[in-house]
Amino acid sequence: MRAKALGVFLAGILSCGAASGQAKADEPCAGANKSLAEHNFESARVAYESCLKDAPPTVERLSNLGMSYAGLNQFDNAARTYRQALALNPNDPTLHLNLGLAMVKSGHIREAAGEFSRTLLADADNLKALELLAYCHFQMNDVELAAAEAKRVHLAQPEDDSASLLLGTCLLRLGQYRPAIPLLYFSMLKANVPQTHVLLGEAFLGVKAYNSALREFLAASAGPAAHGGSSPELSGLTDDLGTAYAGLGQPDNAVAEFEKQLAANPDDFVANYYMGRIKRIGNDPDAAKQFLAKAEQLRTGDPSVGYEYAVFAMQDKDYAKAEGLLSDILNRVPNYTDAHVLLAEVYYKLHRPDDAKRERAIIEALKKQEQEEESAGGKPPESATPVSPGLRAPGSPAAAQPPQAGKPANP
Repeated sequence: MRAKALGVFLAGILSCGAASGQAKADEPCAGANKSLAEHNFESARVAYESCLKDAPPTVERLSNLGMSYAGLNQFDNAARTYRQALALNPNDPTLHLNLGLAMVKSGHIREAAGEFSRTLLADADNLKALELLAYCHFQMNDVELAAAEAKRVHLAQPEDDSASLLLGTCLLRLGQYRPAIPLLYFSMLKANVPQTHVLLGEAFLGVKAYNSALREFLAASAGPAAHGGSSPELSGLTDDLGTAYAGLGQPDNAVAEFEKQLAANPDDFVANYYMGRIKRIGNDPDAAKQFLAKAEQLRTGDPSVGYEYAVFAMQDKDYAKAEGLLSDILNRVPNYTDAHVLLAEVYYKLHRPDDAKRERAIIEALKKQEQEEESAGGKPPESATPVSPGLRAPGSPAAAQPPQAGKPANP
């Protein structure tokens, strides 16, 4: 799952850092302190560098010089200066936090995680450090750990929209779409920017609320246009729109979006997959297989593509092949509902009623589980309009659901 909106998250919680101490009235660097307090970072930098030529270096002076560098986006200089300050006070949690911020902003995520961990060793209740550590773990693809850390922050600060955004994004990546929706909805209300609309839309896709998803994607698409251009963080929005249109049973609109995406990137997995699916449903098997072959090449073994090939095998009455494909899918993704539905049909064709009955029982259990989760987690703010059952994406589980833009269907 993409993390488009984490740029918004960073903008919300990554500041220049926190001051290490209070300046005294007779502080030799008083003028520099005043400039820093006024966020006049260039004047502060010049003043601190000049002051430190005469006054002895202290933790506060070096830390504030580092903050001046950070305010000027000179993060390498900031990191170097924070390390000099840490040499004087190795266990200062604020210095470790500020150094971590500089490392994040310069792209050194793993090193930043170490600094935030050191902050927490010295200050276990520092929620900002915990939130930043969760962000780092998310970026390092340790999503389960990031979710656990973000949840701790969210429970302690339920009104913190950045924590809601991070936790919602983690749940989205983990395929826990329904609990992600209220978190992302809250974040969208606090930060009404295209990226949060996209994340909320992708959560709606996960629960097949295609009309709600389309609403969010259209809102996101209006954002870049209003500012005179598209954002790199919204590069997959065309796929998102196509996926929503496909779910709503609007093949012409879906094809228009996917063709635009393929014109920009012929190797786009989502567009190739959905074009193959739409062509199959539209009785154009040759074109369908061409698109699906490309999708298979781009993401070998993807269960969504395997499902489409199983449908072709059923149409060709090659039930043994269909059984093999579906069994392989379900070995990897046991709760892929539509694969169970098709496999039950295969067993009926193979005159294996007991196996078919077992599959039907699994299907009913999965549907019951989905209903219980919906009752426990609440429904989306707006339910989806009825869709054409022929075009909509298969009703598979989170990990195996036919791909939404930019996310793997593999678990």
